[in-house]
Amino acid sequence: MKHQLSAFIIALSLISSLYAQDGAADSTTEKKTSNTEVANPEALKLWQEFTNLPKEEREKFVIGINKVQNLFNQKRIFDALQKLDEVEKIFPNYPAALNIRGACYVEIRAFKKANKVFQDILKTSPNNPNVLFNLAEIDFVTKKWDSAHKRFKELIPILKPEQKAMIRLCEFKLFLCKLKLDRMDEAKALMDKYDLWDDSPFYYYSRAAMAYHKDEKLEAEKLLRGARYVWRNNAALSTWQDTLIEFGYIRSFYGGDAEEETP
Repeated sequence: MKHQLSAFIIALSLISSLYAQDGAADSTTEKKTSNTEVANPEALKLWQEFTNLPKEEREKFVIGINKVQNLFNQKRIFDALQKLDEVEKIFPNYPAALNIRGACYVEIRAFKKANKVFQDILKTSPNNPNVLFNLAEIDFVTKKWDSAHKRFKELIPILKPEQKAMIRLCEFKLFLCKLKLDRMDEAKALMDKYDLWDDSPFYYYSRAAMAYHKDEKLEAEKLLRGARYVWRNNAALSTWQDTLIEFGYIRSFYGGDAEEETP
């Protein structure tokens, strides 16, 4: 059975924006212009093409995307891909749909396909933090530590302060990259950035990872037990736990990893 990858962030904001666009399609041209004046030309063109669809088609598309999202959340990856094929017949190349497709490819470890999809999204949604995270994550799970380090380091400053959970997770992945690259002074400085009162598992998981790195397994397991005691909710720790599994410090409950696609 395939090993569960670290959680991929789906661009829910892009999906919800479809509803806003659907309403805007019935407004005046002046209003549509004001809503899209900051968009790049490719994004503006895509938006106009979508709003030119009949309202029934737009609604059908939105319902379909939400169905795809639910299938993905349930880990019904091949069902999600099949539904995506249907949805994209209504309107192809929409960033939200592409982002889920890319995440599906990652789940089945088709990393080359996923990378191409995410690069395509950036043409119409440049600097989209969800997509940039996914590209960094591909480098992380394929153990391209230099590239992953660079991507996470560049991503963190552009995240909004209210995205604290995503910031901490990116910092944790950056910390792990530093361990692999033997940038120990930087890793220790990042590990010490937050204390145990920080409202995230970073304190426990970064120290557990450092303990594993030093082959202090009992100390690492003690720290992980501490994290479980504080949060009590496995769902709150799942992405952090999956990251350590992917990194190789702890074993998957499934007992093995899937093979990556042939380069």
